[in-house]
Amino acid sequence: MRVRTGITWAALLGAICAVPASARMLQEAEPVPPDTVLATVNGVEITAADLEIEFLSRGVPAEARDEFRDRFLNDLVDRALVAAYLKKRRAPVSEQLLDRQMELVKLIIERSGEGEELESVLARLGFSEQSLREYISLPLAWNGYVRRTVTDDQLRNYFDVHRSRFDGTEIRVSHIVMTVDDDAPEQAWQDAEQTLAAVRERIAAGEISFADAAKEASTSPSAEQGGDVGFVSYRGELPRAVLDAAFSLEEGELSEVLQTPFGVHLVTVTARKPGDLSLEDVREEVWQEVIEQEWDELVQAERESARIRWKTRRPERD
Repeated sequence: MRVRTGITWAALLGAICAVPASARMLQEAEPVPPDTVLATVNGVEITAADLEIEFLSRGVPAEARDEFRDRFLNDLVDRALVAAYLKKRRAPVSEQLLDRQMELVKLIIERSGEGEELESVLARLGFSEQSLREYISLPLAWNGYVRRTVTDDQLRNYFDVHRSRFDGTEIRVSHIVMTVDDDAPEQAWQDAEQTLAAVRERIAAGEISFADAAKEASTSPSAEQGGDVGFVSYRGELPRAVLDAAFSLEEGELSEVLQTPFGVHLVTVTARKPGDLSLEDVREEVWQEVIEQEWDELVQAERESARIRWKTRRPERD
């Protein structure tokens, strides 16, 4: 599952650790007046400075900014919607928790061995100490809000519905992949989807086995093994969309044709090893997924009635 809350706290700490090398590349970008308003969300302004912080804090080099622009602008809108929602419900993060997180940042910088002062490192990321506190307060406040409002019964029900994701279950996955370059024209993606849909029809009709179809049509190295990639867990290394599809299947069932950044895929499951982990064993993992899902659902609902006014090219949404 993608992380929906913009940059995560863990990712920001990673950026801080890597900032001396990455920041010098980032400074090559064309300057934009920082007070340029890119959008308003229910009257709240999103500026070029906000977008710049997203690029800097996530370590995006100048040459890749166009690729990430739409995603980051949408993230900024989502953050504004969630921040307003929490403000209405008077759900701030405690100053004590923010103090502890700031101390963690200082400790990481001290241990990095670079010898830089906190202010210098944060400046490379586009932050002052105060703006960093404000930035990290949102995911911390959201985390706390969800943990207070989601009941233990609701958490247990989520675990039960999605048990195989968390309990250590492993499934044996086979897939057929038709690779498509990420920057290929839309027609190339449509052609690949149509081709793979036709392959799916042949498999479903019993005209060809999945393994033979993989050997015939797949461009993945697993084609030689009939598409078999072995046993995987939900936290495995396959693309998240592939894992989501695979863990929703029964043995022998075919997925629909699905898309990832690598191309289009058809997935099946050939065996299953049930896991035995309980909710207590994986409670924190379940919480993190619930927190992300609640964010997604809130943003979707808030966008339906939000007054979003774009002062720049409107970004596309995934």
